[in-house]
Amino acid sequence: MGNAVTEHDEAIEILERRIDSLHDRAYRIVEWHWNYVRDMEGRLPGWENKSSLQVRCTKEGNSIRLDWCGIKWYGSKAKGNRKPVRTHISKPKGAYGYTLSKLKALARDWEADKVEETETSLSEIRREASHLVKAIISIRNARTGAVGQERDK
Repeated sequence: MGNAVTEHDEAIEILERRIDSLHDRAYRIVEWHWNYVRDMEGRLPGWENKSSLQVRCTKEGNSIRLDWCGIKWYGSKAKGNRKPVRTHISKPKGAYGYTLSKLKALARDWEADKVEETETSLSEIRREASHLVKAIISIRNARTGAVGQERDK
């Protein structure tokens, strides 16, 4: 009984290490995007030149979340109480990536190409991560079956 469980656990550990690696890569891509945005916003002063998109990268367990939200600015520029409000942007159901034309339509002219480049890279990561999570679930189910078979002998 011990060998089957150990081999299943080893397989899961390998897949989890790959998920960690994907998260690290995604984090670097998001940081690269944010560095570009901060640099451009510094060069182009004024609220009208602020990015209208935000991208984030989080990981909880084996789940990597890579999503975009829109930014709308409310309040008075003159009174100094202007604040960003985040709006949800949906991915098409079952898709690994956002609709690029939708993201680019929300982006400022100066960031549109960078948004496309960032999202293209992130969608590849979402796809692989999704398959890895499904593989982990399948191995866990197989492990449960293997334990049951060993017990029945």
